[in-house]
Amino acid sequence: MAHTVSRVCAASLLSMALLLPFASWAGPGHDHGDEAPAAMAGDGPRRMPTGEVFLPKPAQRQLNVRTTPTLPEQHARVIELNGKVVLDPQSGGVVQTATGGRFEPTSQGVPQLGQAVKKGEVLGYVVASQAPLERSGQQAQLAQLRAQLSLAQSRLQRVQQLQDTIPKKEVDAARAEVQSLKGQVAALAGGIGAREALRAPTQGVLASSTAVSGKMFDAGALVFEVVNPSVVRIDAAWFEGSTPPVFSGAKVVSNGKTVALNYLGAAGAVRDQSLTLAFENRELSDTRFSTGQLVKVYAEQTEKTEGIAIASAALVKNAANQTIVWVKVEPETFEPRVVMVEPLDGQRVLIKSGLKPYDRVVVQGATLINQIR
Repeated sequence: MAHTVSRVCAASLLSMALLLPFASWAGPGHDHGDEAPAAMAGDGPRRMPTGEVFLPKPAQRQLNVRTTPTLPEQHARVIELNGKVVLDPQSGGVVQTATGGRFEPTSQGVPQLGQAVKKGEVLGYVVASQAPLERSGQQAQLAQLRAQLSLAQSRLQRVQQLQDTIPKKEVDAARAEVQSLKGQVAALAGGIGAREALRAPTQGVLASSTAVSGKMFDAGALVFEVVNPSVVRIDAAWFEGSTPPVFSGAKVVSNGKTVALNYLGAAGAVRDQSLTLAFENRELSDTRFSTGQLVKVYAEQTEKTEGIAIASAALVKNAANQTIVWVKVEPETFEPRVVMVEPLDGQRVLIKSGLKPYDRVVVQGATLINQIR
């Protein structure tokens, strides 16, 4: 009986010894086997070995990620041109001094930039400058002419008293001499210390001014520039041959706003190895352009092309400096796609390859997704 109890106790102790390692491995609170897969899975934004990006829904909302479905459509073929805002010859004008001299403001002071002006309004004066010797010579000549005028007037009075006894032609000659000397005196007196009035050539606003009280200007110098704020004229350069294509219109982006332009035509002469293409808009409302401003003109041809139009903000660069977009392939997975693009209107681009219809492309937050490592 004692031997039987000893064998049962030994068997029990052996069973407990064999089960003890498994109990410590799978015991409550010590499930080390499940910890590693949990750490591997994670729930934060990360880039996968395949190049895709895992971005949970909360992170998408925090980064303000927005997507849009794509759909191929017909669009006008667009050419991107380098343009420059120039002064419109029909609605704007320049104010130059013909004589040169010292600038003097009007009683209202020197005109300010952006000030509205009317056609013919006096913007200032230019007083002709003279050397002392030249000025003294003119004053001496003026004194001599005035003395001659006084003698001629006295002679005219005498002949008028004797007009009944002398020929009429002597009276007429004396009268003509007085009139001639009066004109010479008036012309010379007006030239000494005369000032030239600078008048606005058209109605508009003052776009540029080099006027300062007392400043000296050479003859022909530009003093003011007046523009019509509701009109913009843009000259673009065409380098691709002597005959540009036919354009149906154009667009330009300024301060985030797209402005439509009318195509006026091309110059007939080559300048700086390029043809000048003229565009304009004469109905601007809340958009302003500055003369000399460099812009990008997106000229639309009559020819159509098929492609997917997406916002320019969707384009980013990968590590190989390729142009890519991020496509949402699963609710929390984004895939990079290399694309070929063409300009469209300054705010959108045309995808020629790399996307399929109804792909959901990230149009907001693409740069943030591209930075996830």
